[in-house]
Amino acid sequence: MNGLDKYNQNFHDIDGRLIQPDLRIGFVLVPGFTILPLAGFIDTLRHAADESDYSQQVYCKWKILGPSMEPIPSSCGVTIPPWELYGDPTEFDYIVVVGGQTDLIRFVSKQTYEFLRKAEELRIPLVGLCVGVFVLAEAGLLKNQKCAVHPRHLNEFVESYPNIIPVIDELFVIDLNRITCAGGTAAIDLAVTILINHLGETQARKGLSHMMVDQHRENLHTPRHPYDELDHCQDPRIKDAIELMKKNLTFPFCVKDLANQLGCSQRQLERAFQKHAHISPAKFWRQLRLKRARWYLLNTNLNITRIAFDCGFSDCAHFTNLFTQVYGESPSRFRSVRLQASQSTR
Repeated sequence: MNGLDKYNQNFHDIDGRLIQPDLRIGFVLVPGFTILPLAGFIDTLRHAADESDYSQQVYCKWKILGPSMEPIPSSCGVTIPPWELYGDPTEFDYIVVVGGQTDLIRFVSKQTYEFLRKAEELRIPLVGLCVGVFVLAEAGLLKNQKCAVHPRHLNEFVESYPNIIPVIDELFVIDLNRITCAGGTAAIDLAVTILINHLGETQARKGLSHMMVDQHRENLHTPRHPYDELDHCQDPRIKDAIELMKKNLTFPFCVKDLANQLGCSQRQLERAFQKHAHISPAKFWRQLRLKRARWYLLNTNLNITRIAFDCGFSDCAHFTNLFTQVYGESPSRFRSVRLQASQSTR
């Protein structure tokens, strides 16, 4: 038996005992999938799968599935061939869908959607990594549920799937039998969370130091604000506008007055924001105020009416509606759920 055959064994003989994996995962890669979340997730499994570092599938088993044996292209051009064709979903504890480029979703095969729907009928948990969440949504498997969406894809997701609740301030979201992850390195954190439930803390965290990951982040960890990179924008109008916005969160004024203070026209400022942020200055300003409100909800005891006023919203109802649109739940529920989660871990 060669090394690759040994790695792909379904069962392993250890001290004369046959061991069946405690965790079995099937990966579905769609055209244009991103390498990073796949590699992060699968390498976390690999390190947890045996006692040493031989990459043997002892405690964990994984396969890459597909509608055919044709190699699947990633967003960077690297191709990965499936190990086997779609079969019985009950062979796995989870089916993980890895996406990447939203414009390539139209190339997802009919067989892939049929396989995912069959898994759902059999109550197999479905996981969407990165744009994999779009694939689950397109398959009709996220109706009226919350899901993690990368901030850069938020507008496109809301326009395409208005009946699904996107969440952009959590690394991953677990809602009933659906698990979604914004992608990137957050896939490592999700993999550790799943592994903890099946293999325990020690085995789940085994590979983090090997992967140069400092610690496992919980799903309530807040990622960077989606527009933080604009702090380094080379257009001085953008940088100066953001500075003025941050200084006037409680009493925002109209975009025309903002442009006048910057020495440009309102139209020029709006074009600059569309070019660099793909968002209007008014909406960007509102996002900053909502971010401030979110911080108040998590870190103060101020009532929601006071928070709405301090963050420049005309009334509490208006603030509540906007907050719910962005964060997927009302301010009061947002605060109470996270307070309960914090107290339960003490």
